[in-house]
Amino acid sequence: MLVVPFSHRPLVPVPLWVALVSTLVGLACVGLACGGSSSVRTGGPADGATRGLERRSPATSGGLQYVAKAAPGARTLRIELSLPPGPARLLVVEEGAEAFVRDVEFVAAASAEGAGRGAAAPRRLLLHGDRWRMPACPQGCQVVYRFLLDEAAAAMDHVGYAAERQGTYLAPPSTWLLRPAPGGPDAEETRFRLRVEVPEGVQFASGLFRAAGAPDEYEATLSDLPRTPYAVFGAVERLQVPVRGGVIEVALLPGLLHVGLQEIRQWIEQAAGDVAGYFGAFPVPSALVIVLPSEGEHGGYSTALGNGGASVMARVGRSTSLHGLLRGWELTHEFVHLGFPNVHRRHSWLEEGIATYVEPIARARRGLIPVEKVWRDFALGFPKGLPEPGDRGLDHTPTWGRTYWGGALFCFLADVEIRRRTRNERSLDDALRAVLAAGGNVSVRWPIEQVIEVGDEATGVPVLAELYAQWKDRPVEPDLEALWRQLGVRLGERRVFFDEAAPLAGIRDAIVPRRAIAGGP
Repeated sequence: MLVVPFSHRPLVPVPLWVALVSTLVGLACVGLACGGSSSVRTGGPADGATRGLERRSPATSGGLQYVAKAAPGARTLRIELSLPPGPARLLVVEEGAEAFVRDVEFVAAASAEGAGRGAAAPRRLLLHGDRWRMPACPQGCQVVYRFLLDEAAAAMDHVGYAAERQGTYLAPPSTWLLRPAPGGPDAEETRFRLRVEVPEGVQFASGLFRAAGAPDEYEATLSDLPRTPYAVFGAVERLQVPVRGGVIEVALLPGLLHVGLQEIRQWIEQAAGDVAGYFGAFPVPSALVIVLPSEGEHGGYSTALGNGGASVMARVGRSTSLHGLLRGWELTHEFVHLGFPNVHRRHSWLEEGIATYVEPIARARRGLIPVEKVWRDFALGFPKGLPEPGDRGLDHTPTWGRTYWGGALFCFLADVEIRRRTRNERSLDDALRAVLAAGGNVSVRWPIEQVIEVGDEATGVPVLAELYAQWKDRPVEPDLEALWRQLGVRLGERRVFFDEAAPLAGIRDAIVPRRAIAGGP
């Protein structure tokens, strides 16, 4: 499951009493040093209590610079934002997180004429509705504030916003980073850098990509901030898993699991190998996998989150065995998402359809599941994606069946038709690999038209454009029974039978070869 970006997330309800108390505390703290985080070195121990506003040199040109300092236990964050010169701005934070921002102060850089007169006094910025009004800063400026991560986690309790699990805090940077509001003087593609400093006993991990030439910093654009990858603060176990074309960082949250780090490594290597085998390499240079111990044998669903990086939140049941991990399909599904750009929410069916269709094919090609299982699951699953009464086309019918299996059926028909028109020389594989080669991975956002154009150019036939035009705004119900006969696939009570004389048998065996193709991480 991909957590859909490219649109504002729904407001996470904050209890009324939390908002009222937060407002009263914020008013009471005006002019006082309330709470506060420790001043720390990057990854080092805390060295004191709350300090006054530090006179750092604000950004003078180009992008934004964030420095986030975690207090002991990471219960609160003290964040310094340096901005380049510009007119008055409005600052915003993640929708629903305003109640947990405290003591927002602004300092303008001194001009060259006033450089010898001492540092400017900080000014308190007040919240107006859901944003803070910041005056112009012709020479650059700095904003410093605190974020109550523990209170946000208690109120929101959602790993995509803020949550606490076994003493660790899960919160993407988009939850706690103040940034210029859209439509202001800062372009959406303005870049920012983030450095996170934590006290001893606390580690920080994020799926944001590292900044070039600064391995202790992360870098992305302002347009990524509404939905950055997952991140974690806490006493987590970490390891790095090299894969073909990149590296996967793993953060294992506290909690009892039947499996250990080596079993987790083996599981991640296998899923990464599935996807690397399909795309030719792991689809992103780096990714974060947060392993979240959960109740039960198998755990819950997993989710992927990109925008400026790549991350997966993988839930693992406490009693899950290594065999159970290796047999599961969920992580391969999420890793497929990493190899496709974020599209608009109304096109989620394409993101989920690709992952639903590609995952079993990638695993079968490596010999991890039987070919017969792939075709049985497709034959039983595709009907769940057919339109029902009231359907208005894939772009307008976001039901579970249409999103996952309707999207997978679209991919299947596109794959078969591309192969048929090119005499099996091109396929959906080529279209998706071309999208990835053009930079279309989970860290970026593309319009669906760009995906289709790149994919069709790679195959040499306009199948994706034609199929999308037919399916996007109206229900289409293909004759699956006729297609199965052409492919030579017939379901028995316990077996799948293949007709080698069927007209499209060669296409069937090209999609999932009867003999597995070796692959590796």
